[in-house]
Amino acid sequence: MTEYKITEEVEEEAKKKKRISIDFGRQGGVFIAYLIIILGFYGIIANTVMINQFGEWIPFTEMDRTLLIWPYLSASKNFFLPFLLLLIVSFALTFKEDIPAYGIKASLWLVPTIIAEGFLFYWGMFGISLIPFELQFLHIEGYINILLLFLMVIIGSFLGMYIKKFIVARKEKID
Repeated sequence: MTEYKITEEVEEEAKKKKRISIDFGRQGGVFIAYLIIILGFYGIIANTVMINQFGEWIPFTEMDRTLLIWPYLSASKNFFLPFLLLLIVSFALTFKEDIPAYGIKASLWLVPTIIAEGFLFYWGMFGISLIPFELQFLHIEGYINILLLFLMVIIGSFLGMYIKKFIVARKEKID
C-alpha cells in the first residue's frame, strides 16, 4: 500500500510541474526521413566523387557540374548507395504507416526535395544561374534522372506496403 501511495504522489507532482514534452508521432518519422535524405543523398555522392584516383580531395570547381543535377551518372562509382538510401527511406516511410497511401505520398515528395537540393548545391558552389534548369528540363538526362528517382521511391514504397500487408496477414493467421 505504501508503494502505491508513493507512486501516486510522484505522478501528481509531475502533473503539477507541467513539463513540456514533444510527441513527434507521425511527423517526426517523416522529418527524420527527410533529414536523412537531405544529408545522406548528396553526402554520399560528395564523398565518393570529390576524391581523385590518388585519394586526394579535388576542389569543387574541378568537379563535373552535372553530377549535382544528374546524380545517376555517379551511381556506379558510389555503388548505387544514394539510390539504395532513397529506396530504404521510402520503404520505411510506407512500412511504418497503417494507411499505405500516407507513406507513399510522403515518399513521393522526396523526389522534388532531392531535385531542389541539387539546385541549391549547384547555386551555392557555382553561383546562381539558369544552368540547373537547363540541365534538368531541356536535356533527356534530366528526365531520366527524374524517372529513376521516382522509380526508386515507388519500388521502395510498394515493397514497404506489401511487406507490411504480408506481416499483418501472417500475424492474423497465427492468432
